[in-house]
Amino acid sequence: MGRTELSTLFHLLSVGDLAVTKVHIGSGVFIQVLDYDWIESVRTQCPRVNAREELELQKPYTHRFFYEPEDSTNEFPGVTAKEQQPLLRAISLSRIVKPTSIPYSNVWVRSVYNSDGVRHFSEPVINGLNVAFGLKEHEWNTITDADAAEMSKLWDSLAHFLDDKFEPTYRRIVHAIKYFELAHSIYFGDLRYPIVHAALESMICATSKHNKAQVTQRLPQLVPFISTQQAQDIYLLCCDFKHAAQAMLQNSIETGPISQSDQKRIDCVRLLHEAVRCLLLRALGDRAFADTLADIEKLRATYQAFDVKRKLI
Repeated sequence: MGRTELSTLFHLLSVGDLAVTKVHIGSGVFIQVLDYDWIESVRTQCPRVNAREELELQKPYTHRFFYEPEDSTNEFPGVTAKEQQPLLRAISLSRIVKPTSIPYSNVWVRSVYNSDGVRHFSEPVINGLNVAFGLKEHEWNTITDADAAEMSKLWDSLAHFLDDKFEPTYRRIVHAIKYFELAHSIYFGDLRYPIVHAALESMICATSKHNKAQVTQRLPQLVPFISTQQAQDIYLLCCDFKHAAQAMLQNSIETGPISQSDQKRIDCVRLLHEAVRCLLLRALGDRAFADTLADIEKLRATYQAFDVKRKLI
């Protein structure tokens, strides 16, 4: 039995040689620029990969996340859901460190190396997780060596949170990571926004009651670039989308000038996204902070919020 690699393919911009070449992220998972001969052999042996690449919004494939599984005796030629997990973790972590358009579930390749050369197998499918949409502020879709180094630094924390033994303790943060990741498969900001807001509430709300008070009072304490007024705007916009079924733009069209009131709504979408990303980065990088978010009583005591009767909530 030859050496086996499992890969997922994606596109990164490489202008000015900024994109990463090869870095170990963690647990044997690497990010690597594609070798020309390797990707050509994939395209030749797996015509569906070639066809899928033609459909990509950003192409050609330039990079991959890959690793060598410990058990390479699996006779199933595709990449199983269990085998995908280390690669999915790398994709999700990359989204937190540097918002990108790397699909959460796209093209999976099993490559078996032996004395005869390399044999690839891939059968891409099309589904809602084949695409990821970042904010316009992050259209520079690349990962640098510095970004990869940051991912490597945070890898063990992510693995700790997701470990079956510790996940119950950090479930609030884990849920936030899942909400945040899955929201990126939705293009429209008004539909994505409530999901990102749910990620925020998973981390900073100690009870299902008094959500407005908790969000508007705790968020400015937790994220330094969010003011009290901005926290109120963020919460009210979520209510506007979720409860009033309002559209993203009220007085403008995307192809024309944006009104001041609509720009405020756009700014709220950006601020919420960045606030959640900031909280996730801090939780992954600071275990004491993660423990505070994970423990409701610690959260209440450290980042206080009060109801209208000035009772701690």
